[in-house]
Amino acid sequence: MEPLRQSESHPIEHPTQVAAARRAVHRLGERLGFDEETVARAEIVVAELANNILQHATHGQILLSASPSRDGARSDAIQIVAIDKGPGIASIERAQLDGYSTGSTPGLGLGASQRQAQSFGIFSELGKGVVAAASVSPAASLSRGDDTVVLCTALLGESVNGDSWATRTVSGRDLYLLVDGLGHGILANEASSLATQLFLQGLETRPGIGLAELLQQMHGPMHATRGAAIAIVAVDRATRVATCCGIGNISCVLVALDNTTRSMVSHNGTLGHQMRRLQEFQYPFDPGTLLIMHSDGLSTHWKMSQYPRLVHGAPATIAGVLYRDAIRGRDDATILVSRLTGVAHG
Repeated sequence: MEPLRQSESHPIEHPTQVAAARRAVHRLGERLGFDEETVARAEIVVAELANNILQHATHGQILLSASPSRDGARSDAIQIVAIDKGPGIASIERAQLDGYSTGSTPGLGLGASQRQAQSFGIFSELGKGVVAAASVSPAASLSRGDDTVVLCTALLGESVNGDSWATRTVSGRDLYLLVDGLGHGILANEASSLATQLFLQGLETRPGIGLAELLQQMHGPMHATRGAAIAIVAVDRATRVATCCGIGNISCVLVALDNTTRSMVSHNGTLGHQMRRLQEFQYPFDPGTLLIMHSDGLSTHWKMSQYPRLVHGAPATIAGVLYRDAIRGRDDATILVSRLTGVAHG
């Protein structure tokens, strides 16, 4: 079963919406085939984080996603990201202790959420809000959720998403795809879905295929759709080199641990319609570097250096912060964040 690619966004402004978000994560867990104990843990995390939003920020949202497995071939973790623009938390460490509260109720949410999750991260700035991210998976799972996270939401009011993504580990390379079908709605969804299918088929047929050749191979079949912007990044963790090939306005950025940022080059055009030039660009990277890819549903004006210590945070937390602050609200929005360790996946 291929990974579930679309994230669910649940507004949290009223107590009834906490219960709705809890039911949603229950359905997601069942859809993934997770056992009752895992689903129950995910429900606890959602309920606690949603209640924290109500108590301390009055409104925010819960994003639910299915994290990709280490090889990218399936989903094996539930990713829960809670975001708000409330007053923030002065001391993260104290807030994660049971019994501590910044409001009028017992402060059980963050500590309880941390205990129920395989991984948990939080980022807060006073006056700017909180982002908390938790990954919940079955005990036997080898989730990739700790180092690669994708948030992928449809434009409000649309039933389908015009963005898509995929990850794969083949022939010693970690490959990342992000694709944005032109516009939004069903036709954009058809374009991005076909591009994802062609990407995966191309890798299955020839695991070592070059990125430019793969995009050229995808171009013809995509002519039957309205077309898409697309970027593929291949990471060789043994040599610590990332290779990028893209067409259109997908943003691909490498952020080092000192916040040094390099934007990867992409040529103008539309996959399936206008593609005058394909070119691969290579970028050496140091261990711990972040790969950040996003569609134009997010602004490109963000700077990691504006967020103290965020570059050292978990990818899910980073994705949540950038999603919260950079989303335009006029289109589908997708952001992929991966920590490039420099260690090959076995």
